[in-house]
Amino acid sequence: MKKRLFLFAACFLSLFAGLATVAPALAQTPTPQLATSPASFDFYARGPYREEFPRPSKILGYEPGEFHTNYASFERVLREYAGKSDRLKVIERERTAERRTMYLLAISSPENMARLDQIKANVAKLADPRTLSEADARKLAAETPIVVWLSYNIHGNESAGFEAAMHTLYQLVASQDPKIVEALKNTVVLINPAQNPDGHERFATWYNAVGIGRAEPFAMEHDEPWSVYGRNNHYLFDLNRDLIASSQIESQSSMKAFLEWHPQISADHHGQTANFFFPPAALPINPNLPKETTNKWLDVIGRGNASAFDRYGWNYYVRDVFDLFYPGYWDSWPALNGATGMTYETDGGGWKGLNWRRDDGTNVTFRDGIARHVTASLATIETAAANREARLFDYYQFFKTGIEEGTKGKIRQFVLLPGKDPGRTSKLVANLLRNGIEVQQAGESFSAKGVHDYFGSAAGNREFPAGSYIVTLNQPQTRIAKALLEQHTPQDDEFLKRQKEKRERNERRGTSAPKEEQDFYDVTAWSLPLAYGVDAYWLEEAAAVKGDYVVKVDTTQLMLASKPNTTAGSRSVPIIPEAKAPARATTAYVFKPDTEAGDKLALTLLSEGYRVATAVRPLRAGGKDYPGGAFIVRVERNPEMLHTRIAKLAVELGVVVDSINTAYTDTGITGIGSESVFTLKAPKIAIIANEGVSQTSYGATWFLLEKEFGVEFTPISIDVFKGIRMADFNVLILADGSPYAYKERFGEGGIQKLKAWCEEGGTLICLGNASAFAADKDVALTSARIVDGEDSKPEEARTDSKSDDTEDSKSKDTEKPEKSKNKPDADKKDSDKKPEADKEKSDEKPKGGKKEKKPEPLPVPGAIMKAKVNRDHFLTFGYDQDVLPVLVNSGNFFKLTDTGNNVLTFEGKNLYLSGYIWEKNTDQFIQDTAYVVEEQVGGGHVILFATEPNFRFIWHASTKMFLNGLIYAPGLSGVSAGYRH
Repeated sequence: MKKRLFLFAACFLSLFAGLATVAPALAQTPTPQLATSPASFDFYARGPYREEFPRPSKILGYEPGEFHTNYASFERVLREYAGKSDRLKVIERERTAERRTMYLLAISSPENMARLDQIKANVAKLADPRTLSEADARKLAAETPIVVWLSYNIHGNESAGFEAAMHTLYQLVASQDPKIVEALKNTVVLINPAQNPDGHERFATWYNAVGIGRAEPFAMEHDEPWSVYGRNNHYLFDLNRDLIASSQIESQSSMKAFLEWHPQISADHHGQTANFFFPPAALPINPNLPKETTNKWLDVIGRGNASAFDRYGWNYYVRDVFDLFYPGYWDSWPALNGATGMTYETDGGGWKGLNWRRDDGTNVTFRDGIARHVTASLATIETAAANREARLFDYYQFFKTGIEEGTKGKIRQFVLLPGKDPGRTSKLVANLLRNGIEVQQAGESFSAKGVHDYFGSAAGNREFPAGSYIVTLNQPQTRIAKALLEQHTPQDDEFLKRQKEKRERNERRGTSAPKEEQDFYDVTAWSLPLAYGVDAYWLEEAAAVKGDYVVKVDTTQLMLASKPNTTAGSRSVPIIPEAKAPARATTAYVFKPDTEAGDKLALTLLSEGYRVATAVRPLRAGGKDYPGGAFIVRVERNPEMLHTRIAKLAVELGVVVDSINTAYTDTGITGIGSESVFTLKAPKIAIIANEGVSQTSYGATWFLLEKEFGVEFTPISIDVFKGIRMADFNVLILADGSPYAYKERFGEGGIQKLKAWCEEGGTLICLGNASAFAADKDVALTSARIVDGEDSKPEEARTDSKSDDTEDSKSKDTEKPEKSKNKPDADKKDSDKKPEADKEKSDEKPKGGKKEKKPEPLPVPGAIMKAKVNRDHFLTFGYDQDVLPVLVNSGNFFKLTDTGNNVLTFEGKNLYLSGYIWEKNTDQFIQDTAYVVEEQVGGGHVILFATEPNFRFIWHASTKMFLNGLIYAPGLSGVSAGYRH
């Protein structure tokens, strides 16, 4: 554009001034405006078609790519086909949060449809080789169709996939093309047409309202507002990251269906990249996958797609970007369940809209994006059909070799202890069950050899109590179990070597020179025992254990059976046997603060108006000892209905509530009537919902409060905050997001109002990069500051990491290598942009005149580190350990506050637990920094978490600390806790 303006101005001045020539050295040749000849694509070239099936365009009234189809219109098409097709079975699944029905569509030849149950039974046998010989497996592989899973629209604003699902369905039910008919004889195709119906509906409704087909990248239709952004689901979770936590109904429903049907091929359809992407996948590859067969089948499917795309002359790429490492993707999770798991990325549609102008001036259209996804879908089906028998036998081998590796490998068994919060441990067990993993509960104590904990202690022998949970790796789900439970998952040497080389080149470049981006796509650590904060161990030798299998977990009950994966003959046992309705108390009801269920009970009582207090020191009541933070519900200060209400809630939530009938303290200095007992205030919470705020961080907080703990809150914008009476709230949460966006939008007036509100008793809780905003020297809500290059101490560098294989979160959250539109997201980090340190940087040059280049903290790609727990603070009420595993997922390290409290800190050596850290950088800069900081500001508090404490709802170890900020902070001002017996 600038070039054209320059040429126009030059010509105009030349004519005006009568200039005859321009010096040859300044001459510019205009770029020729050549017409493009894009390859044509006919959506109806795979005919003839059965006349009883109208084209989707006839039902909808528009051709592919002209308009975005909403969910109800798709259901119209589905109803039209379901009533007529002998190739289609429509399976209704669960409903989303916004009450949309999710579907699974099974499509095959009429002959196969008549024996679907037998086909499912055959592939289920292949998936459990314990009772199947190799000869029988070969026989089943020879006579069973291959199962192909095609999933679309997991990111709601990647809209080409949703349309492609509908048009692929039409081809499969209506086409009489001999190749498609033959392929259906050898396959059962499962279409998950919309993994994220709610996100799609937000995006499609908005785009249809505002889109006019403009190709300019700056047109409004290419920039969804924060409140519309359709990538994520109703609770703003990225569903392509959720399979580790499996917290969302969409994920749980699809996982259940996937494990029921046992697909051998799985393709997840995305957008929008520069050109189409299909496998082979990029490095790193999860090492729990069998390398040879994984690579073989990725190559086979990739070449099948390449052949189909080459017929049109379409551009595409392989490897390069999308890896198979993090187990929470919808390509790696299927792969760890035996399928050839793949990501497909198309170029048109989605946020690129109906038209998008590329950097060479050509356009890519919504229609183009749909066409390529349809082509890849059909090519995948046909390639799978052509390789049916070999792929089915390799599917059997996947599980057979997995069992063999689990029986002979370094790790043979995992043991999880219920601990002080059996409810939280049972949540982890429920997660494992959703993955089809077999879990036993020990009926009696047992001893084991070669026992390792997750914190680096030497291996030894150990006795485990009855009630322990055991995952033994001689089961079909060994690979996914090990991937989720092992302490550390290593990455490919080739990949790590490339990251080191990039770092070295970047360090040689000048301060203003462009730097190469690292290839870490996502977090490199997720070990579930550490993430849940569960006392766990792994064993070199599998111990003999007597006990039943856990087959179901409810809020307060376990269902146990003698065999896995069946409820036949099962029995229920309480998770916490002592959690019963308390006897009627005359003085008070008291319960400990060491379980999430106890927190929920306290929050429920507070929200219902009951008066709840706490002891900030260890409490003695009714002849029992309670830790600091214990909850006290005094009878004389509450209505009569308290007795029935607390009895009911104790049973429903599984909380041990003690009845206290005297205020007399037989020992100690703190009793129910002591001066160290303070009344708590019900949290009245506002959360900033604004451009610049990470949607997934906001969503994790939303889901935690609403779904897990039933706590109400009010979303507000920063403009609303600046204009309303904040006395209506006593807690304000700033989710992870851009510190610069926060600073700009609050402005000087808003920052002053924040400070004044805190001084008047408000509690400000900052998550992730919002803490960097609070630590900015111009904001100064805390005396903590971000560590920068000026804090470098090379001579004190430590090498605590046990291996050099970690990565960072480049974030599959964008999945846009063009990086033309980066929406705020919890997993996109601003860590390379830090607020200024509080001290002035020296411009002094060393001898020789060249300014010394200071090292800077490098962003950590999601590693797990050990943090020291300050147990003399209300945020750590309920924690009895001195070390807590935390996720480090940025380059923001906070200097210790000298005016407040350093609640979690990084002190000493050997901090590393899992994932990738930068040698001689992370281990240097993280030393003597804080992970959680609390500042008293007047009568209120500022609480900083260096990383999102509820990260993707994987990270339960720090959930309680976050909740403590809501429960205790509003009622405790200027109070010091920590006296211990």
